[in-house]
Parts: sequence; C-alpha cells; structure tokens
Amino acid sequence: MTGVNHRDMNTKNKYVILKALATQGAMPRNELSMLSGLSKMAVTAIANEYMEQGVLRECGELSSSGGRKPKLLELDPNGLLTLSVSIDREMLLVGIVNARGTILRSEHIPFRQVDSNQILTDNLFYLCDMMMRDPLSRNFWGIGVSCVGPLSIEEGEILNPPDFGSIHNLPIVRLLKERYDLPCYLQNDMCLAALAEAYYGKHSSMKNFLYIGISAGIGGGIILDRKLFTGTSGLAGIIGHSIVQMDGLPCTCGQRGCLEQYSSLTAIVKWAREQSGDDTITWMKLAGGILEGNPLSQNVINRMAEYLYVAISNFQAAFDMQGVIIGGELYGAKDYIVSRVRENLQSENLKWSYRRRIEVEGSSFMSDASFIGTSALIMENRLGK
Repeated sequence: MTGVNHRDMNTKNKYVILKALATQGAMPRNELSMLSGLSKMAVTAIANEYMEQGVLRECGELSSSGGRKPKLLELDPNGLLTLSVSIDREMLLVGIVNARGTILRSEHIPFRQVDSNQILTDNLFYLCDMMMRDPLSRNFWGIGVSCVGPLSIEEGEILNPPDFGSIHNLPIVRLLKERYDLPCYLQNDMCLAALAEAYYGKHSSMKNFLYIGISAGIGGGIILDRKLFTGTSGLAGIIGHSIVQMDGLPCTCGQRGCLEQYSSLTAIVKWAREQSGDDTITWMKLAGGILEGNPLSQNVINRMAEYLYVAISNFQAAFDMQGVIIGGELYGAKDYIVSRVRENLQSENLKWSYRRRIEVEGSSFMSDASFIGTSALIMENRLGK
C-alpha cells in the first residue's frame, strides 16, 4: 500500500474545506467537521491558517440554546482569485473569477480580430496584462483557460478546432506560465461548464450528471461522483458526435448521423428554413416563436428534443446518471426544450423509468458557465489531486 505523507494529506484536507465553502456557502466549524470527516481541531487549524492568509473570514453567528454561539466561516470574496480565460469561436474573454464562482471583472475582444496564433497571443496578453494591473491580481493563485476543442490537455495546447480561423498547435499553457509565473491549466469549454454546474450551480446536489451545451455545435461534459470525467484521451462526453440516425446526415467529424447535425442551433435553423422556404429565419426568431406559440417553432424544437432524447438515452444506458443539465445559447427557448426532453425521458411507457428516473434541468448560467468553471478548475488542480 502506498503511503500518504503529511503534506499530501494536509493539502487534501484543505481542498475538502475550501470546496465545501465554495459549493455550499457559509457554515460553522462543527458542520465542516461532520461534512469533511476531519476533527474539529483539524478544521480549526486549517481555518486559522486560511484566515491569516485572507482566504477565509468569519461572517456571523448561529443561534445557540446555551454556551458560545458557533461562528460561521465563509470564503473571502477577494481571496483565491483566478485569472480566467475563455476562447470560443465568437470572442476572447479574460477576467477575474473568485472561488465562489463570481465574476469580478471581465473584458473581451471579438474573435474576428484574432484569427491566427500570433494575433490571438497578442490579444490574450493585452487583456491579461490589463487584469494583472488590477489591485486584486495579488490574490491570483492560478490561470484557468477554457477553449473549444480539440485540445491536448497534457501538453497544454490548442490543436486545430474546426471553423476557428488559422489557430492550431498553440502552446497556450506554456506561454501564459512564462509570462505571468502562475500555475496554468487548460480544459475543454464543455467540461468546464459541467464543472461550474457541479461547484456553483443550483443543481450541485447531483453526484452524477451529463452537461449538454447547445450552440452552433453541441458539446458535453460528464460529472461522476462529483468529479469531472474526461476519459482516456480527454474526449469523454462529446455527445454532439454520438450517432442518433444510422446512415444519416454527414458530419464534419467524418461520421454520419451525429446529434450535432440534428439538434445544434445551426442544424435546426437550416431545417426550419428548408421546411418553411424562409431564408430569413434565425435562432432568435425560432426562440421567440416558442414564447408566442408559433407552430413552426414548436415543430422544429420538438424534433430537436427527440434527437436529444435518443442521445441522452444512450448515455443513460451506459452511465446510469442521476441527471442531465441542458445549457448553451438557448435563451428564451431553454425551458421549453428542457420540458420536452424531460417528458420523453420520464415517460411512463419506459419500463425502467420508475427505477432509473433521470432528472432533466436547465443550466444555472446563461452563456458564461465555462468561464466560471475556470475557478473550479484551479481548485481541482491546485488542491484536489
């Protein structure tokens, strides 16, 4: 049996305390002790150390029937800050996110201005330099980078994402580490959106779930036993390229019948235009039509939900998940899409539904889940491993 030294154990104990306060909010020392399995003495020692460093603070008292009133502990909102970077096909976003998942500051540049490795790097340094001049930068404990894939997580590189200008094989982690002398971690944007839900979302009580992000494409992230699961090569959860129609529409990945060709916003706008003959239809028009009870919008999104149901059913058969969280750029149609998928997955006609009833919920965030997830990424890597 491999031994665990005192330093490793102390780091893991700190992670347990910080994650509990980050995900569940303020609580007294005795509750932290019960939740973590640590002794009250160990919790007090960690709390005192972190209060001296400005990471934790006392924020009030609980009522007591006798004796001293238990004092509540919480994360200091300006302690343990992440220099957060988000790179997608529309913009480069850089900012400051605290350990509670709150965005304290952000700046962005439209992606049309950053279509090569050098231009992206120049603009990235410009925005990061701006954040480093903020007085809060003294509390940075890492840089978290969210990016569309494919990525090489081990090498810290952006490889060759499709429809992404001329950006390829960019060693973004090495470049940021060298310039700012901070630990830096890279992860797929959908994985970080899932991590944000696990840490900071309103459905964070779910231990096992699949996050689905729907925009121009479809991505996913898997949380198993409250931990991000990325698989052998880091590609677990790419639900957009699960096959929902045998010999179906060709996909850019080389397969046919991928979910992305039926339920992404790009795909359903294309289908709606074909059905109506109206080339002016946009996703915003379809989403608005749902609120107005427009039949075309309902038909299009019902079809979208049916294909999502097929893909989710396959994932459910493999992972026996507690729930599915649906997010992305759905705007006013999110609740309708969630309800349609929920109806399909919780159908009484499914013989296993009473034993494996799966929760289907909408994302807790608008379109900033992956950006917020960079904070959880830093905590996972700095303390959780």
